Amino acid sequence: MDFEQTITQDFDADDIDIFAELGALSESQPVTSDPLQNILLEEDEPVKVDPHVVAELLQVLAQHSIRQNSDSRANVIPESAQHVDLNSARVTLIDDEYRLSLLVELQDNQHIRPCVRAHRNSGELDLVAEQNIPSVWKPLYELLENAFKQAIQSLKTRTYLS
Repeated sequence: MDFEQTITQDFDADDIDIFAELGALSESQPVTSDPLQNILLEEDEPVKVDPHVVAELLQVLAQHSIRQNSDSRANVIPESAQHVDLNSARVTLIDDEYRLSLLVELQDNQHIRPCVRAHRNSGELDLVAEQNIPSVWKPLYELLENAFKQAIQSLKTRTYLS
């Protein structure tokens, strides 16, 4: 299309294929590839999910798991803790590491967030083994670790991590 060309009275807009002018296929041009094949090929590619969305999903799943296992709650509170808020479970993302933590109030009104960690490695989440956990805190760490494992496994079965 020549934009510098003057429009005369014999100009007919119906004679111009606007799709061809814009570089797109018009209705009269055949499609060179099979649209069904394109759809099938797109489904084979892994869906990229925002890591922050994964963290939110892990948090919801871990909170659910913690609530399910809350009957053993009295067994997870160390003597030095005043209160463990099982509803405060939170998953945060720092670099390539997801952390599941709970808010714990100690007897001297201090608050801490013990956490378990999972490192993202080539699309997989691997739990990081915590070292030197005092024996009084082990039941709480086991509760967190089990909840995190269940959340990760639940995501894997739904292929959100790939």
